[in-house]
Amino acid sequence: MTITQPPHHNLKLSHAQPRRLFVGHLKQALHYGLALLLAAITTLSYAQDTITIHNPWVKATYPGQNISAGYMTITSANEATLVKITSDVSDSVEIHSMKMENGVMKMRMLPTLPLAAGKPYKLEPSGFHLMLFDLKKPLADAQTVNFELTFKNSQNIEFKQNVKAMVKSAESINSTSDHEHHHNH
Repeated sequence: MTITQPPHHNLKLSHAQPRRLFVGHLKQALHYGLALLLAAITTLSYAQDTITIHNPWVKATYPGQNISAGYMTITSANEATLVKITSDVSDSVEIHSMKMENGVMKMRMLPTLPLAAGKPYKLEPSGFHLMLFDLKKPLADAQTVNFELTFKNSQNIEFKQNVKAMVKSAESINSTSDHEHHHNH
């Protein structure tokens, strides 16, 4: 009587095979890592390429005043939504809208600000604007305020953009308006 062993008993792993398996897994991990890195770089460049901010400024305050307002023009090359704002000078920043209803100016907080592709959104007095609450100190003319704006794109990916805004007093706002007014004639 002859006894034969099943074929799987004849298999022996050489010392090189576990190493080949390890190298194969390492290559796969590197490919995934590279893909994640490229996705992160693409997201960062997305923020730089799609959002432009023009004329950012913040209204100067008087001693004891603990709120102010921020203004700028935001344009997105693609559809995006402004979802959060933080600032180095206040504990809270909110998006607000103002509009006239039945002869009364009404201000409302907005949870987000959707941006249509290519359309400039002017955050300005008597319109959309940023409200800065619980200021850490009064804001003086020519001071710089740092904002971090968080957006979400149409794929629901968040990206951030830093903005430096100049503080302007009522006098500097009026002198800028007068200067621009003379150039428009």
